[in-house]
Amino acid sequence: MKSKLLAALLLVSMYTAAQGSYISRLWNIKSYDKIIEFSAKAETLSGRDNMIVGRAYMAIIPLQPKKALYHYDLAIQKRMNGEDLYFFHAEANYELKQLNAALADLEKCLEFRKDHQKYLLFKAAIEYEKGDLNASYKSYFTLSELYDKQTPFYMLAVISLERENHYKAREWIDANMLRFDEGKDFWRMTSEQQVELEWRIFKDYEKSLKSQEGLLSYFPDNASYLINRICLNRILHRDSIGVWAENDLLKRYNENNLPLEYYKKGSIKVGEYIRNNGLVEDYLTFRPNLFKNTKYSRYYISETGSIVGKHTSGLITNPIDSSMKLWDFRRGDSRFVLGATDTSYLGFVQLFETPDSTMQNFDFFMQAFSDSTQLDTNFISKPEELIELSSPKDTIIGDSSINDTSRTFKQLEIKDSLESPKSR
Repeated sequence: MKSKLLAALLLVSMYTAAQGSYISRLWNIKSYDKIIEFSAKAETLSGRDNMIVGRAYMAIIPLQPKKALYHYDLAIQKRMNGEDLYFFHAEANYELKQLNAALADLEKCLEFRKDHQKYLLFKAAIEYEKGDLNASYKSYFTLSELYDKQTPFYMLAVISLERENHYKAREWIDANMLRFDEGKDFWRMTSEQQVELEWRIFKDYEKSLKSQEGLLSYFPDNASYLINRICLNRILHRDSIGVWAENDLLKRYNENNLPLEYYKKGSIKVGEYIRNNGLVEDYLTFRPNLFKNTKYSRYYISETGSIVGKHTSGLITNPIDSSMKLWDFRRGDSRFVLGATDTSYLGFVQLFETPDSTMQNFDFFMQAFSDSTQLDTNFISKPEELIELSSPKDTIIGDSSINDTSRTFKQLEIKDSLESPKSR
């Protein structure tokens, strides 16, 4: 009897081993659908086979982490205990947004292999996603000390910026600019960090522009980089370069070489200035006629990011001399006209330094021009009218007051409105 029982147990173990071996071979040839067919027999499968079934659920599209987690749990219940299993368990928990559970899995992984790079990277990324910047910084710092990897160094700068530890961020960024290969992704992202940090925080516009020019040397058609170049040159009062850079961007627009978002918006930023209580941003409108004859706009932005004011200006033809242009300048509810000796951005900026007393009210100007081409009714003593004289049949014989019986019309003389009072 005992021999028969032993033989039966041997057959069962051989069958189970054969099953496990078969599932493993299916995994090697990426037959995920066939592996998933074994999920119905999960209770009878070994821990390793359940782990493979769980991985198959995570290998198909769309992922099915909930089903994968069920099989990973079964594998753990069957006393399978390994760092790989807990790492897969962490991946499934992460996909289900169960971040704390995923971190607990990774801590188990680190018990098997302390400070392992893959586990630490995943752990730091989850801590960052949770918003635990201190824990994430600590994990990335450990990685940077142990491994020469770009992600930890870059993320240390990112977290320093988010914690507003600007001096530490500057140290990391300066070091990363030398550490990373020029033109590559991490160098590009670090250069962008440097442009913003030096521009917004430290006000080192020369350093910011140098980094921006470095980016343009590798990415010459990036619209945001081109706009930054315009603004930084204008902050540094390099007017000729600013005009050239603006014209270059406008040329790209005309040749359909800008991203679609700029065409939808219809304008680009061509100036930015920091004020004590916020920002001033200037925009060039691509097609003024579609925007109420607006060529340039100036927005006043508060520290909270709200727009608290807007001025616009466009160009109109001088009605007296068609070869000349006039600025149509709108400042709040007021509207002015001023001769446009410079129709570029520099002329637009000059408008804000021009006293109102030297500009003409737009409505008065247009009305004066309109009146100059018509008769001035102030100089007409009597309205124009037709006078009908008496017809022959109405003539009374013997009336000496009538000396012309022909039917005539007399038109009163109208004085020329342009005639000077003295000549009249």
